[in-house]
Parts: sequence; C-alpha cells; structure tokens
Amino acid sequence: MWARGRVLLLAAGSALPVLIGAIVLVAPIGPKAVVIAGVVWLISVGLLSEILWRHWLQPISGLLEILKLSSIAEIQRHVHGLQDEAQRRRVENADLAQLIDDISTGLGEGLLVVDPELHLRLANPRALQFLGTDTFEPGVSLLDLERDPEVIKGVRGAVIGESSRRVIVENARGIWEIRPFPLSRGGAVILVTEVGQVHRAAELRRRFVQDLSHELRSPLTVMRTTVEALEEEVPPDIARMMVRQVERITRLTDELYELASIEAGTLKMEPTHQSVLPVIRQVASDFAAVASQAEIDLRTEVPEDFTFDFDTRALFRVISNLVDNAVKYNRPGGWVKITVIRLEASARIEVEDSGFGIPASELGAVMQRFYRIDRARTPGAGGLGLGLAIVKHMVQLMGGDLKLDSREDVGTRMTVDLPLARISHRPRNEIR
Repeated sequence: MWARGRVLLLAAGSALPVLIGAIVLVAPIGPKAVVIAGVVWLISVGLLSEILWRHWLQPISGLLEILKLSSIAEIQRHVHGLQDEAQRRRVENADLAQLIDDISTGLGEGLLVVDPELHLRLANPRALQFLGTDTFEPGVSLLDLERDPEVIKGVRGAVIGESSRRVIVENARGIWEIRPFPLSRGGAVILVTEVGQVHRAAELRRRFVQDLSHELRSPLTVMRTTVEALEEEVPPDIARMMVRQVERITRLTDELYELASIEAGTLKMEPTHQSVLPVIRQVASDFAAVASQAEIDLRTEVPEDFTFDFDTRALFRVISNLVDNAVKYNRPGGWVKITVIRLEASARIEVEDSGFGIPASELGAVMQRFYRIDRARTPGAGGLGLGLAIVKHMVQLMGGDLKLDSREDVGTRMTVDLPLARISHRPRNEIR
C-alpha cells in the first residue's frame, strides 16, 4: 500500500506543472472552469498512477519479492547473470552434442536412439547404412525407414522397459545383429552390428568340422578293426592302450560331428509326449557299473507319472553327459543324484554330485568347447572338453535353459529346465 501511495505522489508531482498551466489558461473564464480543470487533473493523476502501478511498478515489485532483491539495479545484475549462465549452457550443450556426434561417428557399430514414439533422435553413419539411407531428419519415424517386424518388435519391447532381445536381420546390405536397450527417461538406444563376416566364418568352421568328422569315420573304423585283429599279437597292455586311443579319437570325432550338426541346425528334433522315467532309468543303468567301480552312489528321484513333450535321443544325450561328468569328477564314497521336478510350465531335471566342484574363476568357461578343468585337481578324469558344450547347445535347441551351480570341494548341480509343451526348435542364429 505504501508503494502504491508513492506512485500516486510521483504521478501528482509529475503532473503538477500541467495543473498550474491549466489554471492559468482557464482562470479568465471563471472559478467554475478552474474547479473543472482541478477535477480533470485529479482524475488524470489517478488514472496515470493506476497505469504506472499495474503495468510497471507492480510487476517489478512482485519480481523483487520473488527474487528477494531490493532494487531494479539488482534485477539488472541478476538478469545479466542469467544471460551469462544461459550462454554458458548453450556452449556446453553444443560441445556435448559435438562429443556425442564424434563418438557415435567413430563407433565401429551402428547407433540409433529413438523416443517412446519411435521417432529417431540420433543415427550415426553405420546405422544409416543399415537403414539404407545417407541422411535422416530428426523426428522421422523409425517405421518409415525400417519395416522388419522382428526389429520393430525388439525396439518396442525396449521402449516399454523389456530386457534386451538380440535380433538377426539380413538385408541387401549385409547380415546385422540388432540389440535394443531401454533408456531410463523413455525411448531406446539400438546397437547395430554387421556380422556377415562372422556368420560366414562360423559357417565355414561348422562345415569344416562336419566334413572332417565325417571323413575320419571310415579310417577310424579300419583302425579299430586292425587294432582288434592285432590284440592277440601284441602285449595286452599295448593292445588295451591302442584300443583306448582309437576309442578316444572315435568319441572325439562323433562329438565334433554332433556339435557341428547342432550349430548348423541340421540335427532334427522329434518331440513326443511320453514319460521321462524310462530315460532316467536307462541313463542310471548305463552308468551303474562305472559308478559302482568308482565307489559312487548313483541315486534317482523321478515321479512315475511325469509325462511331457521331448525328443528321447536329445534328452538321453543331455542327461548322459551330465551324469558322465558327475561320476568322472567325483571322489570315492561320493554320490550322484538325478532329480526330476514338475514346475508350473516346465520340467526341471537336476544332476547333482558331491565331487570336486568347479573353481569360481572357471565357472564362466566350463561350457566352452575343449575347455577342461585343471587335471591336477581331477586326476584320471581326462575328458575331451565337449560334453558340456554339447549339453548347452542341445538344451537350447530343445527350447530350454541350462544353469550351473558349483562350489569348489563341495559339489556341482546342473539344472535343465525344459518346456512342458511341444515347441519348434530354435533357429540356428539364436543358438550360441
């Protein structure tokens, strides 16, 4: 109120010369004219003070109160500070945008960034190559540039926060691996990698292994026949050693061929609805003598009425390899247990043992081809290093999941979860 009164006094003081001039002009007319001039002057002063207050001083007064400042000069200094800060932010944003552009351009991989509506916000040259264009307008829809349903499905999933899903896409410009990831503030970032050379190299490797394994079978058969014919002509120890080595090479050849067939997608699955109990019994019967000789207690725990869809040969191979490892890497007086459990949507098969276990440093490598645990820790248990690799790929082909839980000097538990309902086997490019 005091500030408004000061405005009124300011307006009155400013307009006082006008009043004096008006009185001088109208005085010869008479007293009434002087009164009218005075009234008009008062009304004009009121209107002027109201205009000054509402359109100038009141906003400034409110701004001073909000900013907790005491004068217009302080407002000016504050505004200049804000201008300097805005300029600094513009420079920082420009530098950051240039840095992001330099990084994305220098990446060997393609990089796409989309908002929640799948509008492109960023695309580096490698990603534009995948999309088949040289330039793009920020804000253009990804749907206008890429129509592959699997890619769009993966990106939409990332936008709504789903975990990354690897997608392989083949177009006229190559074979691409698409990996979308969600952004915390909405949208998604998509990494695009050209994997044509990798796929061609993997295909050549698979063909080489298949062809080599196939060609080795005939000479190995001849070698085995020859060794068996020579058994009576050489010392027994040498004969047994020769037989073991031929069997070892034969087993290696068979496993290489099987692994290459799985990776190539030529191994066919024929799931049928059947009981799992006969398969478990067959595996236990096959390893009973070996386990007994090694002083290992082989146990089974399987529901008699448990049936689901699975390929008999594939499941038998998976469980046999797991039990073989469990017996081989065990100790006298130990045990191996095969357990089958029905879950809500899957069949869980566990092979647990009381063996040497796997060091934590090696858990990530034991399923790689030809990887073997240090022989000094497992004397006399020399394997080929392909068993778990075959199990991993076979389980993936069956549409299941494989988990490893092991503690050194305590034991190991391998868990296989298989879907109860029949599913088509996974395409080759999703097996890894």
